[in-house]
Amino acid sequence: MTVAIFGSCVTRDLFEDPSLRLRLGHYAARTSVISAVAPPVAIDAERVRLDSAWQRRSVLADFEKTHFASLAASNPDWIVIDLIDERFDLLRVDGSFLTNSSALQVADLGGQQLDAESVRRMSAEGCELFDRAVGAFAERVTAIVPAERIVVHRALWCSRYRAADDSIVEFDERRLELCGLQNTMLTRGYDALAEALGTRAAITLDPARDLADAGHHWKLEPFHYAPSYNTGATARLIELLDG
Repeated sequence: MTVAIFGSCVTRDLFEDPSLRLRLGHYAARTSVISAVAPPVAIDAERVRLDSAWQRRSVLADFEKTHFASLAASNPDWIVIDLIDERFDLLRVDGSFLTNSSALQVADLGGQQLDAESVRRMSAEGCELFDRAVGAFAERVTAIVPAERIVVHRALWCSRYRAADDSIVEFDERRLELCGLQNTMLTRGYDALAEALGTRAAITLDPARDLADAGHHWKLEPFHYAPSYNTGATARLIELLDG
């Protein structure tokens, strides 16, 4: 059995568990639902320079819109989808969209200039673009993986984290405000996605209960979760896959 991911490290981290590691198939990240279904954007691939080969492939996939072709070629039994990478704003380019991911921001495009207009993902326009894109996204995913084998990982931003001394600490006021805004956008997106996919299989984070982790290997962020969350989410995923 192979399991694909369309999402982010929050889902990929679950596959560090030995019982899931060998099941991991295609992993698409650093992209928005909006940009995934948009037309390709021309890019000179030789000019995309990143130390990480995986990050480079992710950036190129977002330009070339190869997510669904790669997913179909991998022929997964299941797919898990999360929306944490919707935190990145968009770039409107040549009638299409790119995800202005951290990888794209640090890529050395060798002087290649993008005639791009920034679109805030949490703006009214960004949310409207998502609403328009989610139906096409669901249609393309379910053409490859049936709805009953799709898991929506309803990952959100935590308001608290477990510190190195094992105490529980609330994020600062500025970060808490951003957490609230992101979680409003994400909850709306997950609801629309689940409806469009017609799936009920889900893993759900509770930001009032679950914690981020100050010692996380990807550094402290509200969406880098404590081991206790990952343990429970992994068990839930295994239950869904094997149930």
